[in-house]
Amino acid sequence: MTAPAPVVTGENGNGPSAVPETLLEGRNLSKAFPGVVALDDVSVAFGRGEVHGLVGENGAGKSTLLKVLSGIYLSDAGEIRWEGEPVSFKVPPDAVKLGIEVIPQELSLAPGLSAAENIMMGIFPARAGRVRWREVNREAKRIAETIHLDIDVRRMAASLSPAEQRLVMIARALARNARLVIMDEPTVSLAETEVTALKKVVKRLQADGVTVVYVSHRLDEVLDLTDRITVMKDGRVVGTSPTSGVTKSSLIEQIIGHSLAEQFPDTAAPTAAEPVLRVRDLSGGRIRDVSFELRPGEILGLAGLVGSGRSEVVRMVFGADPRDAGVIEVAGKVEKMRHPRHAIAAGLALLPEDRRGQGAVVDMSIAANVTLPVLRRFAVKGFGFVRQRQEAKAVKSRIERLGLNTPSTQRPLKFLSGGNQQKALVAKWELSEASVFIFDEPTAGVDVGAKQEIYGLIAELARGGAGIILISSELEEIVGLAHRVIVMREGEVAGELQRGALTESAILNLCFAA
Repeated sequence: MTAPAPVVTGENGNGPSAVPETLLEGRNLSKAFPGVVALDDVSVAFGRGEVHGLVGENGAGKSTLLKVLSGIYLSDAGEIRWEGEPVSFKVPPDAVKLGIEVIPQELSLAPGLSAAENIMMGIFPARAGRVRWREVNREAKRIAETIHLDIDVRRMAASLSPAEQRLVMIARALARNARLVIMDEPTVSLAETEVTALKKVVKRLQADGVTVVYVSHRLDEVLDLTDRITVMKDGRVVGTSPTSGVTKSSLIEQIIGHSLAEQFPDTAAPTAAEPVLRVRDLSGGRIRDVSFELRPGEILGLAGLVGSGRSEVVRMVFGADPRDAGVIEVAGKVEKMRHPRHAIAAGLALLPEDRRGQGAVVDMSIAANVTLPVLRRFAVKGFGFVRQRQEAKAVKSRIERLGLNTPSTQRPLKFLSGGNQQKALVAKWELSEASVFIFDEPTAGVDVGAKQEIYGLIAELARGGAGIILISSELEEIVGLAHRVIVMREGEVAGELQRGALTESAILNLCFAA
């Protein structure tokens, strides 16, 4: 393989101005799974001290490549070189010993341990065989503060929000003084303030000589942070280019193989019909007196910083979290909503923020996940078994419509890419034929092409008369899709914006207003 292309200082002055020495290199790597060639003769090189972007559609091979380079998978062919010398990673600790740390797309903490224990895992300071817990907590707090993670590090990881858990994972990598950090969709579910803090962390790592491999579907972040970008498609490398010579439109064309049409679909104004959902004086936990209405055909954005209470509100509405007070009406009828089964029976659907932990049973098949809320529809009454032919037909039509890439609907969900898992969950709720759809971060970890498909589905559901509640940390999605936006701040409604006054700056002003 030829040496990596020269790294040119980016438009914002980021990154080294000289050609970096190669730190980690993969040569002619191949990896196949039953029915799928995930990597096909892939060669890539990451320079010392550079921020290297890795982009591509879901299923392009990015995650498989990173798992091979970090010892999670063994390649079928090819070799890995570290500082020019061949290395063999049989298990992930082999890579960790060299200084390779992976911050995966999916949350991976020990939920029964504190944030501090997760951050300092494997490197606890000890004396005479006893862990010095004060020092553990003190050092974890220091590291957390460098990335603006403002939590009590003694809290259990399970009690943290998904965004806080992701920042704990980043802090853990920093605690180990990594030489190469792989960040796979690090800003999923993070608000703008957390994204800004993470960018500072990336730049600090680079200044310290650490190599960062930055994988993201948020192309603006990739263009802002990286020195070079490698594009993958269908298990192969399309090319590697200095970021200074790449535009967002040219990058999209490389990723999807053609130019991108208008990003957001047109959405007609909602009808003046009676609300399909009415929430009055909802309270519980940090949520206080939240009220709103949702009309048929309306896309209602729910915005706010991480910790503002966005997800808590919709989880209470769906019966997933308890509430202390409040009335929930669906189509004019007061509903209990003490359990998700009450919400499903009333015609509500929730695509949660944490798809693996809350939205899917990853060890079950795609088909089983898609039909889970409506399984009785395919059951033979009185006999306790499923009519699998009818189930398979219904599942196939839904996943084909969403462009889900899989050789079989019986494949376990965990073997799909993150974006394809998200599509399967969207298909699940579409099959339920609900009247209210709640989408919490629906495009988290989804590529640019799949995002458009999901945007189109949301618009189509609204045109069909469903009410949509949309939560997204990407404000351009809220502005591009919503008819109206409610902004949350510290568990309360901070304000409301109609489409005519709907801008990212207007939303942020309400987020930060005193």
